[in-house]
Amino acid sequence: MIRARTLLIPPALALHAAAVVAVALAGLACSTGTGPSVSHPVAAAPPPKDDGEPSKGGGGGDSHSAALEQLKIAKVARRLDKQGSVIVPLPDAEHWTRVKFWGVESLVGYRYGKEHHALVGAFVTHVEDNQKPGACIKSFEDWAMPMVSAFDVEITHEPPIAVMWHRKIVDVDSVFAKTETIAFRDHYAGTYAAYPVWENACLIVGVAVPSRGDDERAREVRDRFAREVLPRVEVLSREEPKERY
Repeated sequence: MIRARTLLIPPALALHAAAVVAVALAGLACSTGTGPSVSHPVAAAPPPKDDGEPSKGGGGGDSHSAALEQLKIAKVARRLDKQGSVIVPLPDAEHWTRVKFWGVESLVGYRYGKEHHALVGAFVTHVEDNQKPGACIKSFEDWAMPMVSAFDVEITHEPPIAVMWHRKIVDVDSVFAKTETIAFRDHYAGTYAAYPVWENACLIVGVAVPSRGDDERAREVRDRFAREVLPRVEVLSREEPKERY
């Protein structure tokens, strides 16, 4: 059975994640990663059953690489938020647990395994005209930029893409980020899309994947989300959902 418990993630973790991917994919666990390394063969394996308790995240090693490998190949299934407003497709959907980002409001959030091998978040921003090209992406990045500066994150943007989504053009941006502070040190791959949906509002959905010494697999998971997940997000609600978590 797919878990749907709501967990609180401490604000320091939430803000760190927001800075890392530049777009407030809040809640990704902090890590004392060992930096980049060359990926080596490892069998795909889902993470252990999530007990639904709070976690400070986890380390790297073969268990993290195996979880990333699982996200590369696992079947994608649909997950529905609590308000019945948005469907987010997720690889290996049964091993994602719903989370709440303490200090950063979201429409819905998920973690992959208790060790936070990846994290997905959906957020809502507001603009005067969500049909204006680039307005939704800019509104989200503007909101996250103070956190990016606060955590001194080095961000590299990959070439953006635009995809057709329900006869609309949706921007998909991908990033690779590095953090080097006393408290946090790791590399992260992230991707996010901006959907012009409800009146004067934008839906932002993205994934953050910690490297923990496996940059290559983190990028590959990110790229699968950009290709196979973000273009398939579904919005069921005709009006902007009222609740935030």
